[in-house]
Amino acid sequence: MKTNKYIPFGIILIIFGTLLFFLSGIDQFIRPFTQPLLMGSSKGKDILFFVLLGITIILSTLGDNGKIYNYFKNLQIPEMLKDKDFYLKLSLIILLFTAIAGIIMEFYLRNSLGIDWNTILVIMNPSETSTSILHSHLYKGIFGMILGMLLTYIPAGIHTGSSLSAYTPDLIGLLFILIPINYIVMVLSLQRRKAAPRIFLAVAITIGIIGLIDGGLFATPTVGGIYGILILMYNNEILKGFSDYITEKYKRDAIKSQLNEELITIKSVLSGKMRDNGKSVKKYLKILIPHIALILIIILRFSIAFYGACPDSYELDVGYPHDLDGLNQYDVLNLTDHENKTTVYLSNQYNEMELLNNLAIDLNGKCDWYSLSWNIYSYL
Repeated sequence: MKTNKYIPFGIILIIFGTLLFFLSGIDQFIRPFTQPLLMGSSKGKDILFFVLLGITIILSTLGDNGKIYNYFKNLQIPEMLKDKDFYLKLSLIILLFTAIAGIIMEFYLRNSLGIDWNTILVIMNPSETSTSILHSHLYKGIFGMILGMLLTYIPAGIHTGSSLSAYTPDLIGLLFILIPINYIVMVLSLQRRKAAPRIFLAVAITIGIIGLIDGGLFATPTVGGIYGILILMYNNEILKGFSDYITEKYKRDAIKSQLNEELITIKSVLSGKMRDNGKSVKKYLKILIPHIALILIIILRFSIAFYGACPDSYELDVGYPHDLDGLNQYDVLNLTDHENKTTVYLSNQYNEMELLNNLAIDLNGKCDWYSLSWNIYSYL
């Protein structure tokens, strides 16, 4: 794939994302493909994915311009700041910091409302928006507020999450600035890469940014972005070899030999056959680190979900309730009134997601917000 082909490809992706914005129904056809990658997907995330991926691929060609590249290389700055791999590592650090800071803000928000950390918070006014430590929408609230100021028309089916902006701590607005900063750093890390690493990293960057905005640290897109960056950091030679095999035919025999050597190493790792020299150990570690990191994040997510679960009953806190008659249809175990909220304990017979959705209907227009404790056991 030649450099000049990236720009048309990026433009096609942007046009497709724009069509998704203005036309209804198209998103239903691409949803099965984007759903696993974007954690459930939605029209808004589909649009953002294609538009942002297109922009990212176009921006990746800046370093291919000789004048721009030479200007950058001749800048009087430390050599480290001219290294794309430095920016790759920096982007991972900023991504992790921003995601972890978002979780800390979730704790702060719950403390300010007087509710437990292991709850799903649903803001009802002016529209329903939920957030939790395991799937945070705090950054999405800021993003939605910005979209509302920039766009006069937002199609039905696109949920901006702007209702959260009235409840988010002021610090979250400052932290949100790290997301565009991180994107710029990620774009710098893309420059002058070969076809396969470039496209692979562009996708990782896109889903990583989307995950930060819509889902937080434990969201599938964020985890995918982290995993993709780590793959490029530690398995870059495999991606470069694959890229050369496709684009440079005269190198294919040499590349086949190199790739076979890499595959033999991978098979050795899987079979547990390790040679004792330091070079092999280093190669094993390079291959395994991204996968170990992925497994650890998944284990951490489920550990938090099970640790914070309340299997005996659901604790429902209703903020500034106006009318709770809609709760009469539920199996209520106990009810306590507080100054600004009412705490209701419900039977554990309900599925968490179904209960959450039903409460959104029954409490619509009858409170400012409500929170529901987790119960991951209800899915088993």
